[in-house]
Amino acid sequence: MKTIVPNLYIGLGSAVYALIKVDGQLHELESIKARNVLIGEPHGELAMQSFQLREHYQTPVEEAYSFAMRCFSSHSKELDAPTREYFIKIMEDIAKADERISGKETEFIRRFRRDIRKV
Repeated sequence: MKTIVPNLYIGLGSAVYALIKVDGQLHELESIKARNVLIGEPHGELAMQSFQLREHYQTPVEEAYSFAMRCFSSHSKELDAPTREYFIKIMEDIAKADERISGKETEFIRRFRRDIRKV
C-alpha cells in the first residue's frame, strides 16, 4: 500500500471517535481496539491525537464526523479508492471489536462508506 497523507489520519481519528460514540456510549473494548489499530498505522500518532482530543472534550458525534469529512474533502486528491476502502475496513474492524454492533453503528458505517466514496 502506498503512503497515506498524514492529514487524512487526523480525519480518520475523528471518524473513529464518532463511530465509537454514535450509540451514546464509549465502549471500552472498542476504544482499546481503536487505539491499537490507530497507533499501528504509519501516521497513527496523528489519528490518536485527533481521537483523544475528541474524547477529552466530549465532542458531539456530528461535529466529529463533519470534521472528518471536511478533512477528507480538503485532501481529496490524496484520498484514492484503495485508501477509502482501507479506512472503511478500519471502521468495520473497530465496530466489530466488542462482538456486538448496534444498529446505530451499522447505519453509521453505511453512511461513512457512502460519504467517503463521494469525497
